[in-house]
Amino acid sequence: MRSKCFAIFALLLLFFFGAFTIRAGDDKYPGEDEFVLVDSPAQMIHEAAPVYPDAAKAGKLEGTVWVKALVDDNGKVVSAKIAKDSGKNCGFEQAALDAASKCEYTPAKKGDKAVPVWITYKVEFKLAETSEK
Repeated sequence: MRSKCFAIFALLLLFFFGAFTIRAGDDKYPGEDEFVLVDSPAQMIHEAAPVYPDAAKAGKLEGTVWVKALVDDNGKVVSAKIAKDSGKNCGFEQAALDAASKCEYTPAKKGDKAVPVWITYKVEFKLAETSEK
């Protein structure tokens, strides 16, 4: 009986400290809707072009997607989500997210310190114009 109580107590401790550790890691980044005052914003230094989805090409569809990305204090995108979808349901959103994860930035700065921030930007999908003769 004593060993069962000890095992349960040990599991509760692991759960408590495990949850605490996970929570502490979340505090490293601002919340999605949290405003962070900076002296200089994150600037894109490498833009990854999204791949035009085959379904959109086949349907000759164009559209715009708004992406919200979390840029960490090293200029890497650690999270990205769709702020506003295209409404076309043809793959624009996934293509924009895939490209967002490959972009690189100079980190935002507050004073001399690099800080993580959420940024929002537009990705436009436009078909190349073909000249007809």
